[in-house]
Amino acid sequence: MAKVNSPIPMPDADKEDSLLVAIMRDGQIYFGTDRVKADELTAKVKDRLANKVDKRVFIKADARAKYGGVVDVVDNVRSAGVDDVGLLTEQIQTGAAAKKPRATGAPAGAGAQ
Repeated sequence: MAKVNSPIPMPDADKEDSLLVAIMRDGQIYFGTDRVKADELTAKVKDRLANKVDKRVFIKADARAKYGGVVDVVDNVRSAGVDDVGLLTEQIQTGAAAKKPRATGAPAGAGAQ
């Protein structure tokens, strides 16, 4: 699995109008709160981006989701014309700092080893 040397905070992922795609452990895909199939994702992302200035989409996958399923989602999002894809991770926190997980990650393809 690719690792990021220096994850960066992505506070825009927590905004109410941010576009978030989630891949669940069993391979189910959610665009916002709507369950979608991988082949429907491109059209749905295009529709939601039509009136937005910020054409960024965040992708969050369960650590146990199949890698191929995540790649399919990234490909479908990019096919919608999105160049700015944020891959979200949950940062492991210990002790008193272990409250609410913050959205952190890296742009797709940046800093991966």
